[in-house]
Amino acid sequence: MTMRKFTPILMIVFLAVFCVACIPVRTSTTSTKPGTGATSSPEETLAAAETAYGRGQYQAAADYYKRYLAVVPNPAKLESILASYGLAAENSGLYGDAVLAFERLQRDFPGGSFAREAGPHLAASYMGAGQLAKAESFGRELLGKETDPGLQNQLRLTVGQSQWLQGRYQLAAGSFLAAWQKSAGQTKAAAEEGLLASLARMTPTALGDIQKSYGQNFPGPEATYALIHKALEAGDTTGAAAHAEYFSRYFSSHSLMPKVTELASLAAGASLPPLVFGGSYDPRPKAIAGTSSSGGGQAVVGSLSGLSGRYTIAAVLPVSDSGASRYAQEVINGLKLALSQAGNKGSVGLTVLDSRGSGDEASNLVNQAAADGNVMVVVGPLLSREVLPAAQTAEKAGLPMITISQRMDLTGIGPNIFRIFLTPKHQAESVARYAVKVQGHQALGVLAPSDSLGRSMRTYFENEVRRQGGAVTVADTYDPKSGDWGKAVERLTGGKVARKVSASYQANTGFTALYMPDAAASIAQIVPLMAFHDVTKMQYLGSPLWLNSELLTGGSARYIQGAVIPVALSELSQRPETKNFISAYQSAYGQVPDQFAAYGYDAGLAVVNALGSGASSRAEVRRILGQSLGIPGATGPFGFDNNGDFLVEPTLLTIENQSFILLRDAASAVR
Repeated sequence: MTMRKFTPILMIVFLAVFCVACIPVRTSTTSTKPGTGATSSPEETLAAAETAYGRGQYQAAADYYKRYLAVVPNPAKLESILASYGLAAENSGLYGDAVLAFERLQRDFPGGSFAREAGPHLAASYMGAGQLAKAESFGRELLGKETDPGLQNQLRLTVGQSQWLQGRYQLAAGSFLAAWQKSAGQTKAAAEEGLLASLARMTPTALGDIQKSYGQNFPGPEATYALIHKALEAGDTTGAAAHAEYFSRYFSSHSLMPKVTELASLAAGASLPPLVFGGSYDPRPKAIAGTSSSGGGQAVVGSLSGLSGRYTIAAVLPVSDSGASRYAQEVINGLKLALSQAGNKGSVGLTVLDSRGSGDEASNLVNQAAADGNVMVVVGPLLSREVLPAAQTAEKAGLPMITISQRMDLTGIGPNIFRIFLTPKHQAESVARYAVKVQGHQALGVLAPSDSLGRSMRTYFENEVRRQGGAVTVADTYDPKSGDWGKAVERLTGGKVARKVSASYQANTGFTALYMPDAAASIAQIVPLMAFHDVTKMQYLGSPLWLNSELLTGGSARYIQGAVIPVALSELSQRPETKNFISAYQSAYGQVPDQFAAYGYDAGLAVVNALGSGASSRAEVRRILGQSLGIPGATGPFGFDNNGDFLVEPTLLTIENQSFILLRDAASAVR
């Protein structure tokens, strides 16, 4: 860590120490080098500390100060010694020692000349020591008292960095913005970097608020650019186009305009380029951003305080991948929340390793985790390109892995591989079961995109309908790139229409429920075409992509009343476990959790359940995971089927008037 610029009072300490360093020091014939075990007088140890400090040898200085205070706990110049000890420890990455020194300085000399200056350093040292919540709360407490603008901005920056590391991106953005507005130089640059990294991970709703609040001023254009990118990530091309038009209209001279043009011109199915900011942001002091000895990814989370115990979860996640980092952070937050709520049950710690989105890196990290006897389970990875090689490595090593991926060829790799994810197969099967077994439909139709995902979901749905005793009487597809649904709708409805377009009239189509697994933008266009062909009272069955306000505000809303939509997580849930999870997550991280946070939370619960049931080896963890059913998770009472796949009847939503409402809460599934 680079040396901080001292304010005048702390500069006095530095000059005094430097002067001492210029005085010849009488040495004994025994060594005073730290760690040698040799003895020396307390005066010689203090002189060695001051000499090392004056030469910028901070780690040696911190060690000498520590040894001196262990022998002479209350020397005459304790106040200045504690200040020097804390600064030396902080600047050498010994944050635990820095915390002890600065805390004692504040406690024993609350009105002293050094205590006020040490406050921001103590907050930063809390962050360096991994005590993020304490760094935030202490920094905010000092901000309420501090009047010096320079110290205020140091504190705002530390508070924002601590909030960011906790995944509380919206709060972090506010702290960074305040620091950016009121500071200059390096502090302003650091605040801007943190603010952009927060935008990269914030929800579209929060970004929209910033866009409206700041307009053409920073960070309004940057928030708009992030909105375009996030809309494309979610497959919402209509929303992306609207935001791009807004950017072009109001920010045409902005430096991001070429990037917006690039996004707006992407062809359907084209690879989405990464955000131009925030992808590699890491505010942690470099001294604690350690790299694994085997050359693997960065360890970004150490064992949780109070939960380090005998056993460890190794989370292998694409923390620094620009397209997936926010999802990785949600999983991390969910895991941390599950373990913090578990207390010491199972004695579980957490280590997060950055796969960087690389299959080779993920595989190497799983090997690294397998070599650590304390690691009982790997959670992750997320991305299709990294999860298969990682799972193959875990299976070969006999290391249980809970993947958070929808890739379909995973759990068949072997008995060590489990999955928590509401996959397309799971989505299709759940609405098929509900339509046939609960709603009583016996003749059903399918209208799906002709791409590989659409074809797969059509197959999953048809197979489950048959298993439940129903029949798919009509099925058709359309090219999702062309946007031409007319011919498919005409074929589906038989082409015989009176064009009454009346909500009181329903043409005889030969099916009573229609499954359409496509994005809301497409559905909003297809449903009015169905109505044009006199299909106005159909029971529609959808996918999580329907969960978009576009379906509620357009002319299609009146035709999709009562639709069935499966979701992994919903704030509408009435399950106590889901409500408690959402409330606890918002309290801990300052934002509403998404499905990846819930998946991470449930993965943590599954591991705690296995270890709390007496598992003390990887083989026992694998056995108990394979037998698990009804774990009271955020996504529902879940478990794993005989192949290790996610097993739960997911939450179902429906549409009433212009609102999504709860149709059925998540429930246990039968293996």
